[in-house]
Amino acid sequence: MTPNDSRFFRNLYESKSEYVQRRDPGSFDAQQVLLEARLFKVPNLVAVLPPDFKYESVVEIGCATGELLAEFPPPWNSGNVKIRKTGFDISPSNIEAARSRFPDIEFRTDDFRQSHVTADIAILSDVLEHVPDDVSFLGAAGHIARITLVNLPLEDNWLNYNRNYGPQDISGHLRRYSLVEALQLLAASGLEVQGWRRVWIHETECESQRRALRHRMQGAEYSGQLASRCLKAAVYSAARIARPLGRRLFASNFFASATLSARDLGR
Repeated sequence: MTPNDSRFFRNLYESKSEYVQRRDPGSFDAQQVLLEARLFKVPNLVAVLPPDFKYESVVEIGCATGELLAEFPPPWNSGNVKIRKTGFDISPSNIEAARSRFPDIEFRTDDFRQSHVTADIAILSDVLEHVPDDVSFLGAAGHIARITLVNLPLEDNWLNYNRNYGPQDISGHLRRYSLVEALQLLAASGLEVQGWRRVWIHETECESQRRALRHRMQGAEYSGQLASRCLKAAVYSAARIARPLGRRLFASNFFASATLSARDLGR
């Protein structure tokens, strides 16, 4: 079984510790993921949608345990329209946890490319860095929806400089992206950007809420021994005060909305 085999990645994300831990809804990991979806990911994804874009159906590809999809709101101008939501993930255990937690949403383990499911919006959040062929995968997503929303980590920062990317990575990231590479990925996939933004989470209120959650559930705002926690607190404080330094130290997130380019509409 090779890293290009779907079974390899299914087994990988069945056993990755961060996914195993977040399947327990009462765990710190699950609560942190929900907090990030609610305060960071969903608001920034909605913000890059074209103004007045109306939608009645949303598909999330790589939904994991379903928090982002559950938090994704109906459009402000929808009236009483109920949004149809469908989540796809390669891990059966993730899908089992998502179904238990969010029974009003349809969750599936089959490949979205063979599912014949279509939607107004397709979301890929923190997914493409896990996919061997990110270009064709994103292009396929673009063909099932009127608009595609993408969230990518941009890890061309100092703290990720020597990171060993690949299936052995602690989060399963196969590669890093810069802002230029993220925009090039969309173009190579046959998508035209409608709106985008770059956001550093440590500059947002979500970061303060994450620290408060860790303190409440684990007894300290930062992980590690006392000396490590003090160092981390000092670095984060410096990063907040000296913004250019913080933006070189820490990864950011790229949020974009895109539609199929004219040349790809007929494919």
